[in-house]
Amino acid sequence: MITQTGLAKVAAKIVETISHGQCVIDGVQQNVPVHSTKLNGNVLSVYLLLDNTYSGKLTEIKLIDTDGDVFDEEADSIQKLTKNLLLITFHYTIFGYREVR
Repeated sequence: MITQTGLAKVAAKIVETISHGQCVIDGVQQNVPVHSTKLNGNVLSVYLLLDNTYSGKLTEIKLIDTDGDVFDEEADSIQKLTKNLLLITFHYTIFGYREVR
């Protein structure tokens, strides 16, 4: 079984590769900084926070890596109001297994 130290190292490598988020709001692509990351057991969470500077219909959410490639993406349809905050979370479960033949 992968140790907590191993999980933390794998999670850190994943976090190092993520540069920022991108959202399409009212048809316009906008970059969003990564708000925070968290490792809880074997689940890595990456958070994007859309504050009151973002508003409109949100249709795409992406994580972009340091090479500029899409790391993860989701299609959605969320109406974001200026007065509300919106926290977007990507979750990744990290696990290892051993195969004996």
